[in-house]
Amino acid sequence: MNQGWIERTQKTLDQLEKIKEKRDIDRLEIVTGMRFSFGALSQSLGGWMQWVNSPEIMSQFTREELLEISDKLIEMVSAFVEYDRDITDYGMQKGLGKQREEDPNRFVI
Repeated sequence: MNQGWIERTQKTLDQLEKIKEKRDIDRLEIVTGMRFSFGALSQSLGGWMQWVNSPEIMSQFTREELLEISDKLIEMVSAFVEYDRDITDYGMQKGLGKQREEDPNRFVI
């Protein structure tokens, strides 16, 4: 395992905690924190994809370890996808879907 990656990950976790603790911030700062969060998630997913696409790495785990990892990932991804669905539905209720349909080239957040 790469020690540098572990240290960078800890710094990312520390930064995420600092972002979460800040409550007296404006909307732009909130969105900036969200962008940082998605960037961290993207980096982590990229690393996971490298691992699962590498037979040399995955063969180092036992079947039980792989089942444990798989179960945890399914749990986390299911929670994220459920939240994605719910917040998308909420956005649609606020009329964001209608705005997007009227001008398909306009990006709506």
